[in-house]
Amino acid sequence: MSNTPKSKAVSFRDGMYGSTIILFIICLVISGALAVTYQITAPQIEQINKETADAARMQVLPEADSFTPADGSLPDGVTEYYTADNGAGVVVTAQNSSFGGTMTVMVGIDPEGAVTGVTVTEHADTPGLGTKAMEPDYLKQYQGLTGLDDVDSIKDDSQVDQVTGATVSSDGVYGAVKSALAAYEEMGGSN
Repeated sequence: MSNTPKSKAVSFRDGMYGSTIILFIICLVISGALAVTYQITAPQIEQINKETADAARMQVLPEADSFTPADGSLPDGVTEYYTADNGAGVVVTAQNSSFGGTMTVMVGIDPEGAVTGVTVTEHADTPGLGTKAMEPDYLKQYQGLTGLDDVDSIKDDSQVDQVTGATVSSDGVYGAVKSALAAYEEMGGSN
């Protein structure tokens, strides 16, 4: 027998390179699975989002049956402008600053330019007093209006009231509705 030491073979699975390759394969398989899942679910998610948005639009413009987005650029402060396919009017989504940051408001406007409904779809205002300016009973005061006074604040407008103690939130809604009405005029109404 020889006294030469036997060389110890390093197995593929036990080595650093083996572990790295196995982790790489796992990541590759998981990435592929996520890509396939996204491809399958993306159209369904898009359809659900459209149905949810259309349901919100129908809350402020109940006479509408479906909507088509406006082509071209939108006025400042306006994020969406949808025309009802049956001619019932338009739904304008506008943003304005409020107590907690940016407030997003959806406004329905009929073919004569009168507000049919208002809802706040996103805000970061203080729950309780600040959100009183977003309650349906408060927002009903905008229904039927075709314009607001040429003033900068709800405090100076004779057509609508503010919520006492929630002036900034009331003013956020007011500014968004005012932007929506201006966009209706600028965009040519429901044509």
